[in-house]
Amino acid sequence: MPVSTEPLYDADFYAWTQQQAELLRRLPTAGNELDPERIAEEIEDLGRSELRAAQSLCEHIVEHFLNLEYAGLDESVDHWLDEIVEWRLQLEKVLTRSIEAKIDLAARYKAALRLVRRLERDVPRLMGRLPAECPYTVAQIVGTGDAEWFPPPRNPHA
Repeated sequence: MPVSTEPLYDADFYAWTQQQAELLRRLPTAGNELDPERIAEEIEDLGRSELRAAQSLCEHIVEHFLNLEYAGLDESVDHWLDEIVEWRLQLEKVLTRSIEAKIDLAARYKAALRLVRRLERDVPRLMGRLPAECPYTVAQIVGTGDAEWFPPPRNPHA
């Protein structure tokens, strides 16, 4: 009797795509008109698309965290906060345990630094004030819990 994959599909779409791709690859090919390898690749790509979306959202959230904490541009704060809330809502829709486990904070931080660099023309020496490693946790980025967490602003001249 086959085991239902519906709970996994609903609970962790990324993990389901990886599992289904592996199962497709195990199908016997003799007398089978299916192309299990290509179908498996397409299913894996669906899961990777969700992973890439989560990674991109994390990068933008970290970028705005850094802007909030280090830029000292009061006129942009409300815009940054609004975008963080929007991105967290989008992240909630795609984030699963397996995707969260695959979020490489060091790589996401490196990408976020590239995004922050654009602000340096308005905030000279901004890049020199940023930490070498990501100062935020995945929980802070995702905004888990009852209250939205945002980094407090620092003195931009410190």
